[in-house]
Order: sequence, then C-alpha cells, then structure tokens
Amino acid sequence: MSISVIVIAIMLACSIAVSFLLWFAMRHRPPLAKPLPFIRPPHRKLSDSERIAAEHYIASLPRPTSVGSHAQRDLALTSQSNNVYPVTRAITRYGLSTDEPHKWRYFLDNVEVHLPPAWEQFIAEENVVELIKTQTLPLVISLNGHTLPQYHTEAAPVPAVLGATGQNASIRKEEGVSVELVSVRKESPEEHALSRPDGIREAIYVGFALLLFFFSLIGPLVVMPWLILAGLMVIAVSISSLYRRPQRSDLLEIHCLRGAPKRWGLFGESNQGQTNNISMGSIDLIYPSHWQNYPICDLGQITEVDIYLNRHVVRQGRFLSLQDEVRRFPLQHWRKNAVLAGAALMVLLMLITWMPPGMPVKLSLAWLKGTESLQVNSVAALEKVDLKVGDSLKVSGRGMCSLPGIWHGNHNMTYMPFDCSAIYWNSAPPHPLPQSDIIDKATALLDTTRQQLHPQGSEEAKLNPQLATAIEKSGMTLLDDFSDIVLKTEDLCRQEADCVRLKNALVNLSNVKDWETLVKHANSGALTGMNVLLRPVSAESLENLVNNATAAFFYRETRHAAESLNSPAPGGFLIVSDKGQQMVNLPAPVTSLFDYNAPDQWPELQRRAAQLLSAPFQASGLITSISVDANGTRHIVLHTESDAVALRCTLGSSLLLLLLLGILGCNTMLAVQRLRHNRLRQVEIQRYYEQCFSTLQRHSAPTPPAF
Repeated sequence: MSISVIVIAIMLACSIAVSFLLWFAMRHRPPLAKPLPFIRPPHRKLSDSERIAAEHYIASLPRPTSVGSHAQRDLALTSQSNNVYPVTRAITRYGLSTDEPHKWRYFLDNVEVHLPPAWEQFIAEENVVELIKTQTLPLVISLNGHTLPQYHTEAAPVPAVLGATGQNASIRKEEGVSVELVSVRKESPEEHALSRPDGIREAIYVGFALLLFFFSLIGPLVVMPWLILAGLMVIAVSISSLYRRPQRSDLLEIHCLRGAPKRWGLFGESNQGQTNNISMGSIDLIYPSHWQNYPICDLGQITEVDIYLNRHVVRQGRFLSLQDEVRRFPLQHWRKNAVLAGAALMVLLMLITWMPPGMPVKLSLAWLKGTESLQVNSVAALEKVDLKVGDSLKVSGRGMCSLPGIWHGNHNMTYMPFDCSAIYWNSAPPHPLPQSDIIDKATALLDTTRQQLHPQGSEEAKLNPQLATAIEKSGMTLLDDFSDIVLKTEDLCRQEADCVRLKNALVNLSNVKDWETLVKHANSGALTGMNVLLRPVSAESLENLVNNATAAFFYRETRHAAESLNSPAPGGFLIVSDKGQQMVNLPAPVTSLFDYNAPDQWPELQRRAAQLLSAPFQASGLITSISVDANGTRHIVLHTESDAVALRCTLGSSLLLLLLLGILGCNTMLAVQRLRHNRLRQVEIQRYYEQCFSTLQRHSAPTPPAF
C-alpha cells in the first residue's frame, strides 16, 4: 500500500468536503448580497456612528402596507454592510400611480437603491453618493455632503411636486402618462427556470464523482469506502441541486403594471441599439428577442404588463407570456447531458485501460451461476476436476517455468530467460539440462589459449629453466603448443566466414600463405614442437581475438539452448498469473542472464535450468480464463490477488462498468433528442404566436401544437 496514494485519496476527500461546504454557503447566502457593477476600489469601513444612524433609520421606516407595496422592502444590515462604497453618478427615478406615500423609485445605472425621502431635494445632475449593501436594496448613507447621522435634524418634507427639486437634477418625469401598479408578485417556477442554470455545473460534479469511484478501485482497500461515500455525497448533492424546487427567497419580484404602451421612451438614450423602443409611462420596456414585433399590437391600448425590476418584460397582453411558453414548450437543456456523456466516456476508457471489461463481467456472471473452491496437489487430481471460470483454485507441486518466445533483450523477468509467472505442470519427466558441442569447442579453444598465454608454475617445467628465465626477463610470451591453438580454431570455426581475424593472425604468426596450408601443417604434425615467441602487445592482441571469436558462439548457443527448452510435453496444464506474480519461492538472481560475460552465460543458464525445469511451486486465485492449445495443454489463467481485493476489483468494476454504460447511453440519447427539440422550440413558439395573433379577431386562442 503506497503512502502517497493514501495521501492523495485523503486530499481528494477533503477537497470534496470543502467544495460541498462552499456550495452550501453560496446557496444559503443573503438573497440580495450581489456585487454592484459601478463601484470601484478603494472603499472605507462603516463607522460606529454611521452604523447606529443606519440602524435607527431602518427601524423608523414604516412597514409595507400591502402586498403590492415596494417603497420600503425590509432593509436589514448584514455582514456585507461594513463597507462604504463612494460613487459619482446621476440618479434616475420613476414613479407609479399608487396610494403609497412615497411612490418614487431611484436607480444608479441599472441598480435600484434606497434613498431617504428627505434627500430628494438635494439631487443634482452629478451626485456624490456613498452606499452600503443591505439584505435587499443598497442604502444611500450620504448624498452630496448630506450624511445619514444628520438626517433627522435636517429632514424636510418631501416635495409634493417635481418642480421643487433642483433644476439640474437628473430625474425622469412621467410626462403625464399614468401607469398603475396592479400588484407585486413572485416569479413563477416556469419564469424562474428561464434564468436558472442549465445544470452543467452539477453534471461536472457527477463526472467528478465517477472519477472517485474509479480511484476507489485502483487505490488502497482502506480508502475505498471513503471514496465511494464521498462520490455518493457529491452525486446526492448534485441531483438535489439539479431537481430541487426554487425557494421563495430565490424567486425575483415581478411588478404587474397597467397602462398604455407607446413607441417612445424617456430612457431612450440608453437603448439606442433597440429597434422597438416601447415605453409605458416613464419605463422603457425590454422585450425578449424572439417576440419580435408582436408587442406593437398593444400600442396605445390599456394593457397589463409584467416586468422585473430591470424592466425586462415577462408577460404582456393576452398571448405574450414567458410562463406559457415554458409550459407549452418545455425547456430542452441538452448541454448537461452532453457533459455527463463525455464524463462517463472518459471514465469508461480509463476503466477499460486499467482492466479489460470482459474479465469482471465474466466473473460476475460465473458467480451468479455458482462457483467452487478447489485445492489440488497432483496433475491427475486436477485432470479429474471440472474447472469453470470463477472457481477459486489452489495448486501446489513441481513444474517447469515457461520460456516466452519473445524474451530476447528483456531484462525485466526475475529468472531470465525463465518466466515463473507461468508454470507448465504435467506428469512427463523434466527436460534434460542443455548441452552443446560448440560450447565445448569454444571452451577448449579459450582454455588452451589462456593456459599458453598465462602459464602456471607446473606448466613452466616443460621449458628449459635457462630459457624460461631468459623469456621472463625479456618480457616476451611463449606459445609452446601453437599447433593446438590452430587445430582448436579450425574445429570451432568450420565456416569460411567464421573467425576471419583470428585465422589471419595465426597465419601471420606461422609464416605460411593461407589458412588451409596452416591447418594441413598442423594436422601433419609439422608444427609439433614449434614454439612461437610473442611480444606483450601481440600476446594481448591474440587473446582479445580469441575472446571475441568465442564470444559470438557463446551468445548464439546460449540463446539457441534457451529456445530449445521452450518445448513442453503434450498435455498437462499451463497455469498463468494474470498479474505476473512469481509462483516459485527461490532466491532471485542479482544479474540478468544476458548481463553476464559471454563465457559465463552458458554455465549460468545450466544452473538456472537445473532449478527451474522442475521447481516446486504454489499458485492460488480465481480462474478468469480456460483454453486448450494445439498441443493439448490446458491454459488456466488465475487472478492471483487476495479474496478481498479480487472481490473489490471484480464486483466494483462490473457495477461501475454497468453504471458508466447506462449513463453514457442514456445521456447520449437525451442530448441528441433535446438538441433537436431545442432547435425546433423557437420555431414552434413563433408558429404558436402567429396563430394566436392571426385569430385575434375571432377572440379564440388556438390549441398549441404538440412538442
């Protein structure tokens, strides 16, 4: 178990918890704690005297007298009220025909603010204003030098007529047009759905939960339940957020007005880009783009219009209604389904890469049919058992480690060239140790050369003591049996292309024309008793030539011998670990076979063959595959992991695979279907309105087409 994996898993779980807490806090923040678009740093802190004055002022405000009242809307200080934001802006106001004592509403750009009524007389063309945020509207605590702590001492009656205000005041007049406020209501769920997010964020969270499920399969067993629990929590929160009904505090206010729309507007300077500039009284109306020219049918007629505070129209007259549009032609949010399908596909590819999908499904189906736990210690006993995929098998005995056919240059196998994660198990006698005449000949040539170039004390007695002493003093090397080197070279290098450099060197030392002549002299005994005296450099060169010539034969024969061992007897079993676990309990060699020197590779191969051609082994696990090759050998693949890990990998992978396939298929189909319907929705809405207005003279609305 890797500590790094545990740390990563814990960090993932902590990040999920923090994300959930942040999401919960954002969902339950004060309803109108929104940023103001026109404020710029720096800002200052609210002083104690200003806070006391603000609390006193808010407490002195009258409570709303009716459902339609909007002049005072439960101002309350919050934690965000500690900052004071200074701005320089024109103040815009508009009025409605109501029975409220203060019918004026004040705006800075598009943001409605609460202005103390007594300060209306101090409004100028450009106003230096200080604001604080409240639970609903931003509160003006300072206007052109007049501060809220001084408000009750300098309060004056609110002007009864508009002309009482300053001549330079930026105040929008009603132009004598009467607009009646019928009521104030909350937006309907259908109207709220138009501004509600389309669920992409929740779909991303669900995709993150699927990643947690995948990490729970490949991570340590101890963190698996925590990752699964975290993923389930993320999915539960995402689904509840996606399908929860909006609370009353989430719904915006809609003002229901009655008046005569006209193609004019006192706010027209801010809407120069609009082709249909329709106003009702002093209110410029902003229509949905797909309504086109339908609102002009009500120009000059008393009409009921429902608008948001930002003057966006949601209903007008008899037919135009966003609420009816959503009811008759439901919204088609296809992007969340596309995100879910993409996330499921990504995790599915990761799962398939980590574990072939056939294995967990196969094991799950086998377990549903019923499996057995088997333990055998002989080939005969295993041949009598009816093996099935999903059975738990434990075997022990003596078998031969396999020799893969593509082991050349592979230094990753523990017992190179043997692979003991796959064992041949049969009743046939083990293979004999590898033998080679070429190896014997190469060894003989190498030995005679070394003995003559590096003589020992017993061999020096062959020479005259005075001659040996003279040779030793001169630093020369004496070959006392040159013909033996020639004959052993000819015996090893039978082909004309073999040992070319060595043959040329021996020909030069003997002063003959070619190699064939030298071999004839050696066979005839003409070289018997011939001694060759070599300088140190020549002796070293000759030794290197012999080593290089024999090395090629050692390398080649070692590989050929290993390949010849890869011929198991017919029948029997090949037991394979799917995880590559070694089934023999023998000391692992420190050096790979082909990292040895050429002369040492052959004896090392024989030593390993003596151990691994018939080695005691043990194997256990779940059977994942059974097959028979052309040699009649049954291949049994074992999932060699502990029962808990195997159960987790198999069942967990199966369930996750089914879940991913279901999410991928369902959301792909929904995304395609909803994308097609979304493209047709606007067309159907336009067709519906065309039918409605074409039958306006008959005073009957058509039955909406099926969508």
